Amino acid sequence: MAGVTRDRDDGSVSFVNRRRALLAVGGMALTAGPARRLLSGPAAQASAHRAVPAHHAVPAQPVLSYPHTRPLYYIHDTSRSIALTIDDGPDPVYTPQVLKLLHQYRVTATFSMIGVHVAAYPHLARAVHEAGHLIANHTWTHANLAGLPAHRVQSELTQASDAIHAATGVHPALFRAPYGAWTAAVIRQCERMKMIPMDWSVDPRDWAEPGVRRIVRRIMTQTRPGSIILEHDGGGNRSQTVAALRIVLPRLLDEGYHFAVP
Repeated sequence: MAGVTRDRDDGSVSFVNRRRALLAVGGMALTAGPARRLLSGPAAQASAHRAVPAHHAVPAQPVLSYPHTRPLYYIHDTSRSIALTIDDGPDPVYTPQVLKLLHQYRVTATFSMIGVHVAAYPHLARAVHEAGHLIANHTWTHANLAGLPAHRVQSELTQASDAIHAATGVHPALFRAPYGAWTAAVIRQCERMKMIPMDWSVDPRDWAEPGVRRIVRRIMTQTRPGSIILEHDGGGNRSQTVAALRIVLPRLLDEGYHFAVP
């Protein structure tokens, strides 16, 4: 089965036939384009809860139905809820800066962590967990899972979950595929490990370092109630991301949004 991958030239979802194609995953279909909504399938609708302020240091827990046989692109909107997700850490330079901003604005986020980085910096993973944020599995090596056999997919996911559990004492309940590359094998492995597959609906392309203004503009113009916002604290120089978060967090709060975990 062909997988869904992210097109890093335009930031949109790429499908086999670009705009018109549909991908069947676990007996369901996703629509292409910015308004890609889940069309059908047996999985129950996911629900979100209001985020616990990070400064309370109560670990966040997702409220989700299971089994969940398709990725989440949006959270259920209650009172203008949105989700902030931070990928590719933990990083000794940028993760502490992001944590400081989240604490300042009392925002709870989901950190999609790479297993090898967790193993290298377990104290940072613990700090994220103890600050009340959610940690998602983001594979062991940030591998593109689309071309890997099932046993390699299993290894990438299990090693990362083991590292996160060793550092925090908690098994991750969410999984994010690097590059947004979803296949039937990935979905099946998530089901075996009782992890909800999570994608995103707002990609400001901060990983490309386009400049703080562009990151801010993309987040502010693309975010809607229910959006899952993608940002990064690892994988390169993330100073622009930190600077952009310093601007968008208070703006989004001023616009009446509430941050939740997926």
